[in-house]
Amino acid sequence: MNKYTTNRNMQNLSLRGAGLLFCTLLLASACGPKTEHQIVGNWQAIAVLEEGDSLEVDPQYIKLNLANNKGYTYNGPLKYEESGSYYVESKYLYTLDTLNQASTEKAVEIVKLTEDSLQLLMKEGARERLLKFVKVQ
Repeated sequence: MNKYTTNRNMQNLSLRGAGLLFCTLLLASACGPKTEHQIVGNWQAIAVLEEGDSLEVDPQYIKLNLANNKGYTYNGPLKYEESGSYYVESKYLYTLDTLNQASTEKAVEIVKLTEDSLQLLMKEGARERLLKFVKVQ
């Protein structure tokens, strides 16, 4: 191995390290204040999927409001309601229902978040349930 080969290998390692650092910073910034800003609003469900199949649930009855003050309300089918506080950490939305007595903190994965769409992945036992929302006025 000569000096030229060693220098070239060191340059390749430096470039890989810089690329890895850039990707890490990009991911960290993607889940920061922009997420907090985008998630605030009134959300209307448009689809409920379990293991990739549509559930026989009418999504028009599923509404989620996430306020600037970190308060939330959720209305589901069969007149189910939740209300309490929320926060976003990494790619998860955490909620703590203060309306229902025996409630504990819940976490759902934010699969997709744009200015006008939100997808939340929940796990119930071994099953995965995906809720797709659009932002409404």
